[in-house]
Amino acid sequence: MSPSKRFRPVQRVAESRERKAARALGESRRELQEQTRRLDELKAYHREYQERFRGASAGGISAAQLHEYRAFLAKLEQAIREQEQRLGAVRQECSGRKAAWQETHQRTQALDKVMERFQAEERRLHDSREQKELDDRNQRGRKG
Repeated sequence: MSPSKRFRPVQRVAESRERKAARALGESRRELQEQTRRLDELKAYHREYQERFRGASAGGISAAQLHEYRAFLAKLEQAIREQEQRLGAVRQECSGRKAAWQETHQRTQALDKVMERFQAEERRLHDSREQKELDDRNQRGRKG
C-alpha cells in the first residue's frame, strides 16, 4: 500500500476534528451575538426607563412612585451586571473555541502538505518507472 493511502485515514480524522471545532466555534459566535443583543436590549430599556423617570419626576411624583422607579432601575442595573458577566464568560468560551479551531486547522494544513509530498513522490516514482519501461522497450526494439 502506498504511503498516501496509509496516511489518508490520519488526514480524514484531522479534517473531521477541524470541522467539529469549526462548528463549535460557529455556535459560540452565535451565542456571543445573542448575549450581546440581550445586553444591548437591557441597556436600551434602562435608558428608556430612566427617561420616563426623569419625565415623571419633573412633573412631580409621590414618594411611593419614586421608590418604585428607583427599585426597578436597581433591578435593571443588576440584570445588566449579570448579563455583562454572562457575556464575558461567553467571550472567553468563544476565544477558547477559536484557539481550538486554529490549532486543528493548522494541524490539518500540515497533514495536507505531508499528503501532497507523499503524492508528489509517488507520481515521481511512477513517472520514473514508466520512463524506464519505455527505455527498456526501445532498447529491446533496436536489438530485435
